[in-house]
Amino acid sequence: MYVCLCHGFTDGDVRAALDGGCRSVAAVYRTLADRPQCGKCVPDVRGMVNEHRARCGGASASGGCHGLAAPAVAQSEVTA
Repeated sequence: MYVCLCHGFTDGDVRAALDGGCRSVAAVYRTLADRPQCGKCVPDVRGMVNEHRARCGGASASGGCHGLAAPAVAQSEVTA
């Protein structure tokens, strides 16, 4: 499913970025599109980041989670 129509990335692209080491909304955008354009996709990306953190927070380095503890997303990260 397309998450961002402006940049043309999908939920699979976001999941791959998260599995590849992105740990914040801003990091996902830097990896996939530099920054949000219209901003309509930010809540969806934020939800996917939070889902990934809930699933992988404190987990071992398996399943693409890399065992990293997830810091909270600051609002400034979204606009960075």
